[in-house]
Amino acid sequence: MIIIQVVLAFMAALAFAVLFNVPREELVFIGAIGALGWFCYLLCAARMGADMSTFVASAAVVVFMRFLSPLRKMPTTVFLIGGLIPLVPGAGIYNTMFALISADPSAAFQTGVNTLKLFGIICIAVIIGLSLPGKLFMLTGQRRKL
Repeated sequence: MIIIQVVLAFMAALAFAVLFNVPREELVFIGAIGALGWFCYLLCAARMGADMSTFVASAAVVVFMRFLSPLRKMPTTVFLIGGLIPLVPGAGIYNTMFALISADPSAAFQTGVNTLKLFGIICIAVIIGLSLPGKLFMLTGQRRKL
């Protein structure tokens, strides 16, 4: 079951990257980042809640992306946006909108707050990961060239 979910996360990140015309050479890497993030989420979800699992998975995506970006000589956003797509709480957005349309304000509020909380957790992980110095994420061969 986990393998199927990881493969589907790979395909989702890959499809999103194709949709936004990412260079073909980077598609596999973006799919791998998305799959890695979802795999981390699934590993942590069994032991922690959805909040902490989302944070750990988002942090893993950011760290992997920060290593990969200078290695592939691509902007970080190319890898970041595609890699975070599997972690976006799409079901929460859908359920919030459905509750709004169904005229159920209490359910809309509850699911909306939970969805915004998950978005905030993803944002915090990205901010922390991007605020770290870039030299931490360069491999030894890349440091010598500087």
